[in-house]
Amino acid sequence: MPVRRRIVAAAMLAGAVSASVLLAGPAVAAETKYFYGTGMSSNYFTALFNADSAARALASADGFDSSTQCSPGGSYTTQPLPGLYSVRAQIICTR
Repeated sequence: MPVRRRIVAAAMLAGAVSASVLLAGPAVAAETKYFYGTGMSSNYFTALFNADSAARALASADGFDSSTQCSPGGSYTTQPLPGLYSVRAQIICTR
C-alpha cells in the first residue's frame, strides 16, 4: 500500500501543478472596439477617405494607435442626391 499512496500523491501533485499553469492564462485580455466615421463628397473616394479619417480620429481619441492597432472593417455608401456620396466607414481596433 505505501507504493500506491506514493503514486496517488505524485498524481495529485502533478495534477495540481498542471491545473495552476492552465488557470494562470494570459495576464491581460485583448480589447476590441469598432469605430464608425461618416464622410460626404461629390467624389466617392474622397468621401471614403473622409469617413475613414473620422473613424481613425475617434480611435486615436480612445487611446488606440490607428496605424498599427486598427484595420478596415467595411463601408456603406448611399447617394442622397445625384452626384453626392455619403459613406459610413468602420474600422476594427484591438489592443
